[in-house]
Amino acid sequence: MILIRTFLHPIIYFFRVGLYYCFRIFPVRENKIFIQNFNGKGYGDNPKYIVEEILRRKLDFKIVWAVVPELSRNFPETVKIIRYKSIRAIYEETTAKIWIDNCRKQLYVRKRKNQFYIQTWHGGPNILKKLEKDVESSLSKYYIAQAKHDSSIIDLFLSCEKDRKKFYSSTLWYNGEILECGSPCDDIFFTHRDGIKEKVYSRFSLDRSIKIILYAPTFRNTFDPDVYDLDFYSILNFLHQKTQEQWVFFVRMHPNISKKSGFVIYNESIINATDYDDVQELMYASDILISDYSGMIVEFSMMKKPVFLYAKDYNSYVNERNFYLDLFSLPYPVAQTNAELLANMSQFEDAAYKKELDAFFKQINLTDNGTASEKVVDRITTEIHLK
Repeated sequence: MILIRTFLHPIIYFFRVGLYYCFRIFPVRENKIFIQNFNGKGYGDNPKYIVEEILRRKLDFKIVWAVVPELSRNFPETVKIIRYKSIRAIYEETTAKIWIDNCRKQLYVRKRKNQFYIQTWHGGPNILKKLEKDVESSLSKYYIAQAKHDSSIIDLFLSCEKDRKKFYSSTLWYNGEILECGSPCDDIFFTHRDGIKEKVYSRFSLDRSIKIILYAPTFRNTFDPDVYDLDFYSILNFLHQKTQEQWVFFVRMHPNISKKSGFVIYNESIINATDYDDVQELMYASDILISDYSGMIVEFSMMKKPVFLYAKDYNSYVNERNFYLDLFSLPYPVAQTNAELLANMSQFEDAAYKKELDAFFKQINLTDNGTASEKVVDRITTEIHLK
């Protein structure tokens, strides 16, 4: 009750809880799937690629997606869009057989016994930044309660790595079934996808001959913009001189700081790609990634493309969050200054890098191989047709 009084008005909380129970007068629809992505964001991440597989198979499912109105674009016509956190959303969730989400559900959410909740998670393999219980002292009491509640109602958790039962139990407060299939959104990196590059280039009005370097850092609890002081122009000049080709930067800020992406000055060479719905498509179209502590570095390197780390605040981030692995032992060159970053790019050897990647993927027992979406949809069909 203290948590409710502190973080959520009790009238609103109990009203929403009440709606979940009131709507139980309606039966669960066996072919309905209720989906959310990053707390109301648009058509992207793991949920999108699960839906794409469902549509590819032409399965007779009713798909309902809860989204904030301003992001309700680019959805397939067959997906029903409803307002995130609305009364209608609670009704649809209460009457759907399958739930799919990639973030923690709110404390007031109530699941029925005959519903099946798939938590896909987000951000690629969980092998870099410490998570949840391992950084419990830095989390709010509300989030901890929310995470524990969410884990208690999950039926299936997706994993990008093998043999992670102990990790999920000790770190994510989860003791249920784990599907070691990889991330559905990363399937895109294992097969040729017609039209994706053209879609991205068209969206930003780029000539197809231009090369893209994606800058996608993670967030900090301090929201300090000084850690993102990348020397964009020196990097662009270096790449142009080295390759004799034209390059542009795509800047993609983490969802937690997406509204603060304006501290970068954008132009025709430095492009704000933060609001592009699908970061996987941005990665697929890009030639190089610069990041810091984001799980994207592993995802992007599945394509065997170069990844460079710019970790200006490494020491303070270790104190704030810390890592499961030594950042400097990874295949990705680490720089703490712009000068070091340029030196790493100058000294980069592609053949050695790819050899290190193969060893690294084997070390972390990576399960991604391009079939995650198929395996998840197979599991959904099993649950929906279970009598």
